[in-house]
Amino acid sequence: MLGVVLVGALPSALAGADSFSPVRLTITVTPLARLHAPLAISVGVSADPGALDTRSGPLRVRVKLANECGGTFRYTSGVVLLDKQLTPQPSTGHAYSAVASGSGRPVGYGIQTVCTWLDDQGASRTFASDQSTQINVSATCTRAASRYGAARRQRPGRGAAAERRRQHALATARRAARRACGPGVPL
Repeated sequence: MLGVVLVGALPSALAGADSFSPVRLTITVTPLARLHAPLAISVGVSADPGALDTRSGPLRVRVKLANECGGTFRYTSGVVLLDKQLTPQPSTGHAYSAVASGSGRPVGYGIQTVCTWLDDQGASRTFASDQSTQINVSATCTRAASRYGAARRQRPGRGAAAERRRQHALATARRAARRACGPGVPL
């Protein structure tokens, strides 16, 4: 009878363990981006005490913007947004927290995935990965921001009336770009 109780208890104990993650990645990036414009990203790494003790080399955060994530950074086609060694490196037996930042320039329109890995460079293994964040590289945002950029580059008009028209056109282009791109997208 005891064996039956233990067997019945094991599946629920194992199910609870699946939702536990000793190493966590927190990705901060805007949900909308412009084609060929810098897309900034930061990745926070946090780990429970001892979770990273088995590493054999430096830890590195690697991120690509891709149509589809491969199994590893190396086998994923896409734009590199971040590829940096973490500083400081984890201490044995202690909790860990660090942030790495970078940027890249999207090269294609559409919905793309932010493919993120925390890799051990010594053993060529991955401690954590995330493919849950998506970015819309928007043609509408890109066009509106380009119009605003062109309006900003215009030379001042001759006379007060010409300058007022230029300032009005600049303000109109800025509002249109903010509407199309939303907050967080650099114009």
